[in-house]
Amino acid sequence: MTKTILTLALLCAANLALAQPADAPKTYDENATAESLGLERYDAPIYPIFPWDHLGSWGDKYQPLEEGIKTMAENKCTVSAFVNDDRGIQAAKANGLKYIYEMGVETFDDRKLTEEEIQEKLAKIDAHIKDRVESTKDDPDAIGYCIQDEPGVYYFRALAAAVAAVKKYAPGKLAYINLFPGYASTIGADVDSQLGTYSYREYLERYVQEVKPQFLSYDNYMVEYSEDTRDISRGSIFFTDLFEVRDVALKYNLPFWFIGSSLCILGESSPPTPARCAYQMYCALAAGAEGLTWFLYYPLGWKESPIDENGKKTLTWQYTRDVNEQMFALGTYLRDYRSTECGMDAIYGDDSGLPKLPELPNNVLKNVSARFSNNTTNYETEPKLMIGEFAQKEGENVAALAVNLNFATSVKINFELPDGYKTCKVVNPIDGSESVASEEDLAGGFWIIPGHGKLFVFEK
Repeated sequence: MTKTILTLALLCAANLALAQPADAPKTYDENATAESLGLERYDAPIYPIFPWDHLGSWGDKYQPLEEGIKTMAENKCTVSAFVNDDRGIQAAKANGLKYIYEMGVETFDDRKLTEEEIQEKLAKIDAHIKDRVESTKDDPDAIGYCIQDEPGVYYFRALAAAVAAVKKYAPGKLAYINLFPGYASTIGADVDSQLGTYSYREYLERYVQEVKPQFLSYDNYMVEYSEDTRDISRGSIFFTDLFEVRDVALKYNLPFWFIGSSLCILGESSPPTPARCAYQMYCALAAGAEGLTWFLYYPLGWKESPIDENGKKTLTWQYTRDVNEQMFALGTYLRDYRSTECGMDAIYGDDSGLPKLPELPNNVLKNVSARFSNNTTNYETEPKLMIGEFAQKEGENVAALAVNLNFATSVKINFELPDGYKTCKVVNPIDGSESVASEEDLAGGFWIIPGHGKLFVFEK
């Protein structure tokens, strides 16, 4: 499987609208639910953090596979990159990592096939998966099977068969499929449509209703492509996709995983920074993401990857390691919570013509305010925040993850406690421990460094 990288020419042709065109045909049931579809939700045994690399194809290209998986564990990943043989499995186990096994299944575009040909191919998919899962289906370190990356709707019939086969022959394991971002081309763009739909929402809805997946995964590299949202038209797409995927995941009670950029995919991109790496993952976590992935670990012709052409760790490796450590601590903590609300300050004006994004919620962090310093008169722009709200699954606690959407300046926030709650705790992003915020802390406010976040928990 080859990762699809969208060029600038394609970005110009991309559909940026969230709504289905009025004259587009209805291709999915707007009233469908998780119950009516019989969906089976996948909950990982750990908080998944891993690099999006195919070790079977390029595992020894830059460093021995065993050394590569060892450095992934040192990078604070919890899952290795995709493996396809016993050598990769044993290396993952030796370093305490879970793994996703390469299925190598032959899916298909059904547009030019007869029904008889389709049925033959569906039978082959079922038989192939039955054979491939046999050696790993009972392995607790195998969390799932990699099926396909970035399929259009023309592949959904084949993928439905693959998901059903994994459920049947390896119960409890994940059928891993990653979806296109919303800037992939739609019907009506001046290219062969990648999504095969009129809108991104239609694509997501049809995927859930036709494939019946156990989770949603998608990639979006617009934080890099927009030069840290300085190009607002591109930067906004990072958020429109995030909220669209979140909305569909919540509608169908499915977890979603996010894939961000950990190198320079575009030739003109500036190098990754600590703020850029943190920004992508903190925003996804605030929106409720239950798994996080980086594209890529190895260079494969691109620049500034975590491991360079000589198999050496880079600054990007250190940046992603630091973020991974924080995501594991905070993501693990939030596994006891469910996402309830998420919103943000506008990153562009109302007259921009760009899609409107959800506003900051006001249920947990009440009457929140933010400032760059004690004197804001020297700044031309206002601080920007994203806030995700959470409720304890079994208990009465509520939580909020506040993210600083500024790339160069720290922000100090103040807020009032939610109604009926008396104690505020701050969760340590290194080890997940809690500390009670004092009255002095609450009065003075809390600093959040650029691109990072702070998790607050409230008790009655």
